[in-house]
Amino acid sequence: MLGSSLESRNMVDDVEKPAPAGPDADAYRRWLSGAYAQELAARGARKSFRTDVGIEIAPLYTPADLERIGFDYRRDLGLPGEYPFARGDRAGMFRTESFVVSAYAGFGDGVACNARFKRLLDIGAEQILVALDLPTQCGYDSDHEMAAAEVGQVGVAIDTLADMEALFEGIPVDTVKRVGTLGNSIGPIVLALYAALGEKQGVAWKDYTVNLQNDPLKEYIARGTQILPAEPAARLACDAVAWCIGTAPHWSPMTVCANHINAGGAGSSMALSIALSNALHYIDLMLAKGHDIDDVAPLIHMFPDERHDFYISVATLRALRRVWARLMKERYGATRGEALALRTTVYGHGQESLQEPLNNIVRTAIGTLAYMLGGASYVYLAGYDEAVSTPGEESMRVALRTLQIIASEHGLADAIDPMGGSYLIETLTAAVETQILDGLAEIERLGGALAVIDTGYGRRLMTEGAVRRQRAIDTGERPWVTVNRFPVKPNVPNTAFRGDPEATDRQLRRLAEVRSQRDGVRVAELLADIDRACAEGRNCTPVVLDAVRAYATVGEICQVWRDRFGIFTPSTDF
Repeated sequence: MLGSSLESRNMVDDVEKPAPAGPDADAYRRWLSGAYAQELAARGARKSFRTDVGIEIAPLYTPADLERIGFDYRRDLGLPGEYPFARGDRAGMFRTESFVVSAYAGFGDGVACNARFKRLLDIGAEQILVALDLPTQCGYDSDHEMAAAEVGQVGVAIDTLADMEALFEGIPVDTVKRVGTLGNSIGPIVLALYAALGEKQGVAWKDYTVNLQNDPLKEYIARGTQILPAEPAARLACDAVAWCIGTAPHWSPMTVCANHINAGGAGSSMALSIALSNALHYIDLMLAKGHDIDDVAPLIHMFPDERHDFYISVATLRALRRVWARLMKERYGATRGEALALRTTVYGHGQESLQEPLNNIVRTAIGTLAYMLGGASYVYLAGYDEAVSTPGEESMRVALRTLQIIASEHGLADAIDPMGGSYLIETLTAAVETQILDGLAEIERLGGALAVIDTGYGRRLMTEGAVRRQRAIDTGERPWVTVNRFPVKPNVPNTAFRGDPEATDRQLRRLAEVRSQRDGVRVAELLADIDRACAEGRNCTPVVLDAVRAYATVGEICQVWRDRFGIFTPSTDF
């Protein structure tokens, strides 16, 4: 159950408690029923002001709103880098170091993708997040029948360490602030691939940083790359985190993701409730193994998402940090600042459209600005042509330049938490916090993270939310320029990105070559070691790393897991 101090937060909806008396509240009521009501009657409202998460934006916010929600500066806001971290996870924030300018890319094979990575780094990318193709994410090698027609299509194909070597040829991992990938269902494998890559390049683990998503639980309701039943999948993800505690504590081996849950329709607040329940499940597993919360929590980041409403986006990041800090302190007894101060990864979206894709440059810039104002740690953003295809060269350049302009120009990042204290933002931050906590309490009443999957609760929330969103677009309640406002027919120019047609053949040849040249007996022995580690409940990451060093394939390791744990079979009982 949530801590009593979290449950007793004095934050209620407008309709549940009238505005307090006093000159500010009285003046507001006079204005609302007088001048504002008269103009509203004469001109009408230009749109609905109900946000995607269901919070209605009032026409004006005043000190009375802060009084109504029981706002306390020291308790609810405080200072940057200090509990409850609403104002930022670091004291200096963007005055000392900007958010990390990140690029998410991948296609074809390691050779084709390597050239793009080099160009991205040349124009200022500080973090490279590798987009993996679907066979890799789902634990199949490129020559498996399940990989047919999918090799290198929505990401780069990675079968063995040889592919990582090709992918990062000429890119020493210690020359990039952070390198990483998603790898949600293959966390220990992708961790091992990056660890072995550093060894191949002669770079010590302490001299570079690996960033993984490694969040399998959200796959079962959102993206769909799940492989194993949820319980062993969560255990393997935690193995990667536990390995980092003792070996590479500055790495980021888990980023618990709300992004895809919100994209599927849940809404940003409820998506964070689900993501937090997943994070707490992982934490509980690691604490049960004897790890300390002050060692575990700093290695877990989160990936919030709000792509529809600017002010809600700002409020969401602030509310999430506050919720995290209080949960870590009050539920788990964390004391280290690093355990209490949540770091966040965000992906700059802005309700991109297929029609007139160049308009998406404006949309994603606005979405990213909101994330910056909310204090995001690591930022990458969608290419303007992402609604059409894998982003092209020009689109990726524009995306990186957009991040650099927001970070560097116009003084946007000069003040720390510039919207802190705003009547609007503090009211919305409190409302979003309440939504997140209420959603988390409901999930815990159902039985926690696994119940979200097993009962169909998560999928149901996403489906209902997706229907509401589409209805709001169809009726015009949610304005969308070129779609329902100033509509135009999609006219996609014939400039969609096309990958290297030879990449699949190269990938298959490289895989066959690796298999023919490696020590097959040694690989078989190491695969058996992985199975024994799983059977005995040991951390499998060290033996996975040994297998990766010997050029075992992603598919071979995943097959060991499938044979040991079985595969996920969705329930049809809901």
